[in-house]
Amino acid sequence: MKEFDRLIKTIRILRSPKGCPWDRAQRLSDYKKYLLEETYELIDELNENNYSAVEEELGDIFMILLIITEMLKEKGISDAHKVLNGANEKLVVRHPHVFGSKKLKTKKEVLKYWIKHKAIQKQRKTIKDRLPRNAPALFLVDLFLKEYEHLASNVKNRTKDKVTELLSEIKKTITSFPRERNKEERLAASIFLLSKLARIYRFDLEHSVRKRVFKEAAQAAYQPVKK
Repeated sequence: MKEFDRLIKTIRILRSPKGCPWDRAQRLSDYKKYLLEETYELIDELNENNYSAVEEELGDIFMILLIITEMLKEKGISDAHKVLNGANEKLVVRHPHVFGSKKLKTKKEVLKYWIKHKAIQKQRKTIKDRLPRNAPALFLVDLFLKEYEHLASNVKNRTKDKVTELLSEIKKTITSFPRERNKEERLAASIFLLSKLARIYRFDLEHSVRKRVFKEAAQAAYQPVKK
């Protein structure tokens, strides 16, 4: 695609000896921060249904991903062709019901197959091996619970029973909080249990808490500075 090739050419010019001093000075560690920042900005625009801005943010993320890929190429580690071929191969292998003869009829069957296939391919022994180390905590809980639901054979299916059990646990944990020596651990346990409750109802707790923070922040006006 000519637009793709043009963008790669521009990036190579910027990082060349005759290019931009700032671009040449950037390192992989810098682009980790930029990628995180731009990803959050994209999510903001998606939440607002601001699709003209979404287009711009997608362009920023494509640009950053290609710059990272070029940095890996400069180090002799990888290149865009390997990255894209790997992505395509992964899609084909993980959709044997589309590109092969395997029978996976429901969304749940597909997700369960995908999770197990990834675990085997990456030689994961526990769900901990799957979790991204630097993800936000509430997002991390939701990701863990999603994986657990599709791997554990003893997970209860009756929502009412699970809710009653969780509410009892939450009450017990909060009630014992003042008497606990390790209050930080007990508080973390309470948040984990609340996250499990949110998962049952399919609430996006990360998103919900973020909305709550901004709602509270909008009402917390700064006091005028006295001269």
